Amino acid sequence: MDKEQVLLKLKTNPEYITELENVDEEMELFIVKINGNNIRYIKNPSKEVQKQAIKSTPLAIKYINDVDNEIGIMCVRSLWNALELIKNPSNDIIAEAVRTKGWAIQYVNDPSEELQIMAVSKDYDSIKYIENPSEKVQLSAIDNYYAAIRYIKNPSLKAKVKAIKQNGEAINYISNYDLDEIKIFISENINVVKYIYESIDVELVVEVLKEKIKDKDIDKKYIEDFLELEILEMDKINFVREYGSKMARKLLVDYKLSI
Repeated sequence: MDKEQVLLKLKTNPEYITELENVDEEMELFIVKINGNNIRYIKNPSKEVQKQAIKSTPLAIKYINDVDNEIGIMCVRSLWNALELIKNPSNDIIAEAVRTKGWAIQYVNDPSEELQIMAVSKDYDSIKYIENPSEKVQLSAIDNYYAAIRYIKNPSLKAKVKAIKQNGEAINYISNYDLDEIKIFISENINVVKYIYESIDVELVVEVLKEKIKDKDIDKKYIEDFLELEILEMDKINFVREYGSKMARKLLVDYKLSI
């Protein structure tokens, strides 16, 4: 049987390669180009054959023992969740998988804090795959997107405040907070009141506001958000005039002139 006939037979029956006595790299490349999983029929495939198998079918990595960095990195770049199939992946392969998709952290045993931060910085919701994330990891996830707080079972106060500061809606994703924390949340972002108005005492909000607008360094956005908060029915302009710092009153004038 000449080579052309052999290749024709391999095309329809790649397992036939196991019956051949003289197998060259061309034949091996031929069958893995058809389907990367055909590498399972090849003993000790060369690096070139491994590369071609992974190009054709990234999941073929499960048939390769002792995956080296180049092959492993190429594989997880193409398909991040193939990391699960790599036996004893190197730190470089793991890092590349996480760099490609944060969710790959779920396939890493005892990931370092640095790797966890890499994961949540890439995909904020990958924190759901991290058991007991440190405060640093929590804050990194929230830096990426405030809604990361919803996936943290026991967020630290700093994490809660950071999420609330970014978006008042974050309160909807926090299940455990007390009265003192609510005061902090309102002080950080008055818009949080929109989401908890029915469950809090308005006097508490007023108490916090009195303290907040006395701040000589109060920022423009807080004053604007307060003035535009429709759910809070009160004479906001006179409230700022009566209790506000010099800066708060100046920001009030600036706001009135801008509308």
